[in-house]
Amino acid sequence: MNVNDQARHGSLVDVYVNVVPLKLIETLNATIDETRHDWKPTDGRRESVMAQSFAELLRENAAFHAIETQVCAAAQLWATTVLKREVSDDPLHVLRCVDPRADSQSYLRHFDSHILTMLVPLQLAPNGERNGDLVMRIFQREAKSATANFLTKTYLFFEHGLPFLIRRSLATRDLSNANSQRIVCRPGNVYVFNGLITLHHNLDVGVGERRMLIIHHYDAGLTAGARTVIRSFRILLDRLAGIY
Repeated sequence: MNVNDQARHGSLVDVYVNVVPLKLIETLNATIDETRHDWKPTDGRRESVMAQSFAELLRENAAFHAIETQVCAAAQLWATTVLKREVSDDPLHVLRCVDPRADSQSYLRHFDSHILTMLVPLQLAPNGERNGDLVMRIFQREAKSATANFLTKTYLFFEHGLPFLIRRSLATRDLSNANSQRIVCRPGNVYVFNGLITLHHNLDVGVGERRMLIIHHYDAGLTAGARTVIRSFRILLDRLAGIY
């Protein structure tokens, strides 16, 4: 796979086709299968050594390594020219495994704290209207100040607390009005976008399980503490629910 063998969805996401060998994906899924029943919290989030080890295995693949190097350089340049700041990289690796029991993790519209987001699909739910596909709002925001970013994240955090049917209705409205675009993902491909300025979420999963490795690069430093507060609140809710 040549590093330039890619498709684009407008200016929203770069899709690098047939990057990850399917045999490697099978191996990663087998590793998940061995431990999936013990995962906590039960919503499928897992920022773990496993996620990082998966990423390191991917980096042993020359095509993936070349792509990651290329897009990281582009993200650094964007930070310098648009945000007018230098950014250092401490990648955040996350595994997300979502099934029909995880409605609470669907239709959560959000911006990432990091500039660069790389999605590596490992397993798809059966195709249909409820297969967990990525949805991105077409109109990207301008880079915000720390204060504006904090207010936006705070609003979206409370939106996440709305009932599932309301969140789904808001997302469905944006799709029907052509304000959002559904990105159909395939194992073997790598999906790259600027999560700091692109509002995005996932559909819910009706049958089966959707698995995704997510690699975030370059925290923009615009959270003004919002990410820490929100994550701490999430952990508190998990503990109250008896997850930890």
